[in-house]
Amino acid sequence: MACSSRADSQAAGGSGSATSNVPPYALPRHAPPHAAHFSQKARHRLAALAVLAALITGCSHRAAPLAASGGIGVLSCQDAAGQQPADPEARPVNGVESFALHGDTNTGDTLPAWKSRDGHRYLVWKVFLAVAATARPYRNVTVISPATAALFYASPARWGAVSDSKTIGPPPRRIRLPACGRQFTGYTGGILIIHPGCVTLAVSGPASKAVTVTVPILVSRC
Repeated sequence: MACSSRADSQAAGGSGSATSNVPPYALPRHAPPHAAHFSQKARHRLAALAVLAALITGCSHRAAPLAASGGIGVLSCQDAAGQQPADPEARPVNGVESFALHGDTNTGDTLPAWKSRDGHRYLVWKVFLAVAATARPYRNVTVISPATAALFYASPARWGAVSDSKTIGPPPRRIRLPACGRQFTGYTGGILIIHPGCVTLAVSGPASKAVTVTVPILVSRC
């Protein structure tokens, strides 16, 4: 029995394995003695119902494309945009690089606006991040300041869908990006801000100290 696929517009939660319980078939309180003995045919029918219930329950629970763990947006290698060599014009920060980390100091520029389901309106500064192979197993990118800024990263397909709808769930302030190949692993996403300003990020890994970088977005300097 094949399970149908299901799209998820926003991943804010982790996935879990589904279990099913078949409701007990209780006898009447004053049942006659022979009622306690099911025929072999009846037992086979109950077993078939249990298997069918398990299959239906399993098909109705799908893992979200973006898992969240303690407020961290966790991406997998399947979410990556692909492999690429180092970019000589990118700004490197502790195993992660992007040209967009230089920021945008043109105060006259305009950015696309998204709305989160918790009522916030964000300006989106797209930052394609590439994680070096030497940064294994992953790098965490965390917003240090301002308190109103957040991050959104997803697979290219999901990024495109969200860009069209311009609506997201409450975004995290930390993301985890794995290093997956022999070159740099690229991830589509961006920094979300309420208003123009300087955003400070920290890049860290399990075996490295955090290194910070400040990104000007629609301000002349930081």
